[in-house]
Amino acid sequence: MQRLCNGALFLWLALGGGVEAYGGVSTHARYGLTVRETSRDPAGLVERLRAGEPRAFEELVRAYQHRVFGIAVRMLGSRAEAEEIAQEVFVRVHRSVARFRGDAALSTWLYAITSRVCLDRLGAAERKVAREGDDALLALRDDQPDPPATLERKELERALHQAIAGLPDERRLVVVLRDLEGLSYDEIAAALDIEVGTVKSRLHRARMELKDRLEKWLP
Repeated sequence: MQRLCNGALFLWLALGGGVEAYGGVSTHARYGLTVRETSRDPAGLVERLRAGEPRAFEELVRAYQHRVFGIAVRMLGSRAEAEEIAQEVFVRVHRSVARFRGDAALSTWLYAITSRVCLDRLGAAERKVAREGDDALLALRDDQPDPPATLERKELERALHQAIAGLPDERRLVVVLRDLEGLSYDEIAAALDIEVGTVKSRLHRARMELKDRLEKWLP
């Protein structure tokens, strides 16, 4: 059985590693999960957005659409819902960007909107999650027989996704923002309007819960 070891994602999560554990690269993919470092807002973009420049909003969407979608799909477990969330997020941004005061980074403001929309959707009484489509993509990626190593990798990938999906919403959001999107504690605290200590507490509990859920993969 394939085990998580030598800097693999789970030990990095469970033992409290950060983006720096991956050598400071901008992105890193492992077992289907992409770890990103945060980047600065494009220079002059805020001023151009406030001025109502159409191209500026197009640049904003291009710069952040993948991150918004990534957060949404990891929070909701559904690509279809994540696409809806991403559209709603950018609609809200377009309506209110002229009033953006710049007290925080544009990216932090965008993460705050994305987080609120995701949590609102998760808390909706009528929400029914249909995961069959994503599961089918994982199970039917191709028609060729898989070698044992590939099957084990897919099983590990599925276990990681399910473990993160099984976390309570607020803890899962912190894991997604910190360990997969690469935000700092301060950025997460600003985006979620909570104390840095609360961010660290939720993240610690989430990592311990992940450790318990993925115990079978430990050496």
